[in-house]
Formats: sequence, structure tokens, C-alpha cells
Amino acid sequence: MNKFLLHTLFIALSAISIVSCGSDNEEFDPFSQQTKGEFHPQSISFRKTSDNIDITETWSNIVRNSQDKVVSYDYTREVTGEFTEKESRSCKIDYFKDHIGNNAIRTETKVEYYKLSKGIEEKYTEKVSETIDLNEKGYIANISTTTDHFSNNSTDPVITTSSRSFSYNGEMCSGSIYIDNSKRVTYRYNWSAYQLKGVTVLNENSRNNTVDYNTYDYAYDTKEFYKYSGTEILPFVQSGMPQIFASMGYLGKCTPYILTDEVQGGYTKFGNIKSENPIVRNSYSFSGDINSKMMYSGISNIYNTYSVTYSK
Repeated sequence: MNKFLLHTLFIALSAISIVSCGSDNEEFDPFSQQTKGEFHPQSISFRKTSDNIDITETWSNIVRNSQDKVVSYDYTREVTGEFTEKESRSCKIDYFKDHIGNNAIRTETKVEYYKLSKGIEEKYTEKVSETIDLNEKGYIANISTTTDHFSNNSTDPVITTSSRSFSYNGEMCSGSIYIDNSKRVTYRYNWSAYQLKGVTVLNENSRNNTVDYNTYDYAYDTKEFYKYSGTEILPFVQSGMPQIFASMGYLGKCTPYILTDEVQGGYTKFGNIKSENPIVRNSYSFSGDINSKMMYSGISNIYNTYSVTYSK
């Protein structure tokens, strides 16, 4: 083979190599897979049961405006078993521009709470007002909350305030800090390749000298995507974010992959005494369609039932 032919062959092989390397290095955008239409559930129900307890959380009567923003919803949480507990919330959300033209959000929520445990009753009502500031990308930067607490049908409220700030790494929420007059809660969100791989929640309570540390580790099917736009559904399965606002994209992008596994752990510390939390392992399957409902069903080592259902 002469030198000219060898030189020509070398150039051709080099060109093929360059094209191949460029294609391999091109970043894959999993969000481009969400092309099968919009899904906006009107109710969402999260249920977990064991031999001793039945817990149900429900977001219902979800109403949206012409921009598909949630403007009102009802929420209930019911626990039966070793004790009885019920919390109900009715929330109204307004979107507006402040006096300097920045987008902002305001919420008004009515709360009713009741608990019966070992013959002891606890009940109260609350009026909760939130003012929510958005950053330059339209994500929530801070939530300022004022709560009027009426215990046992009292007419004079105990008024408290709190705040929760959020930080971001690009389009993903990377952390959050909640502060009130007795506790500080620090949330950390661990991302890898558009997957929310883990969440940690550190709750430090100065009033009763306790520390709760909870961990949530997640795994996904890297070839299967949630193919619908509109409401993000994983915030109702995963822990650590205000679900309604996360579902509308106000807390950055959500993982587009299908969740397959979750491991929950952590500990509780009272003074110098520390106790480990039971390890919870959930394996998920995803089913449903855009026309009626979708569901995450979990097989758990702790719970007999573990499911989240999204209904239109």
C-alpha cells in the first residue's frame, strides 16, 4: 500500500473517530421525553397501612386557573390504629405582582386538627398566611408564614411566625432551611444526572432538646421516563418539599425518571440518648394512563399497603 493511500485512510478513520466521540459526548436531555400530553389530576391520595396503623393523605378539589396554576385545594390527613388523628386544610392561592413589579404568591389556609390518644384529646384550629417570594428564574426563594393558633376553641390566638428559604444549583433545588421560634429544619437534596438520589432532613428542636435526622435514598429506572408534562407527580411520593408548589415547578425541575426503589432511615436523639429509626424499604411500580389515573404502588418491608394515586 503506497504512502498516499495510507495517508488518505488515516484521515478517513480520524474523521469517523471525531464524529463518534462528538456524538457520545453530546448531553442527553431526559426532559425531552415528556411529549405525550399534559396530565393534571384533580385529587391525589397517599396511603400506607400496617397491622397497627392506617395513614391516608389526600389532596382533593384541586382547582386551576387558565394558566394551569393551582388556585385552591383541600388537604386531609387521617390516622387510625393505636391512636386517632385527623388534620384538614383548605387552601386558597393568589398570584400577583408586588409594588416593584416582581412576581409573588400569597396563600390563606384554614386548618382543623384533632387527636385522641390514650383517652387524651387535643384539638385546635389555625389560620395560616404565607407570603412567597420568587427568584429571577421564577422559583420560590422564601416562604414567610404567620400562624394564628386557636387551641381548644379559644378566641384569643397565639400568633407565631416562621420562614423557609430555598437554594438552587442551576435548575435543581439543592437545599432548604426552615426556622421558627423553637426549631430549625435543614433539608439537603442530592442530585446526580437529573436524578434526585437522596434527601436528608435534620430537625433540631431547642424547646424539647431533640434532634430528628431522616434520610431518603432513591433509585430509578434509567431507561423509563415519566412521559407527561403538566403536574409533576414525584413530589407526592418523595419527601422534603411543599408538594403543591413543587408539582407546579416553583421549586425547580423534578426528576423525569420513573422511581423504582426507596430506603428510609435516620435516628432520633433526645439529649445524649440516641435511637435508630427502623429501616423502611419500598420497591415501586408505576402504572396508569393520561385519561383516568396514574399510580405508584410500593412493596414495603414495613407497610402492607404503600401507594400514591393520581386521579383526574
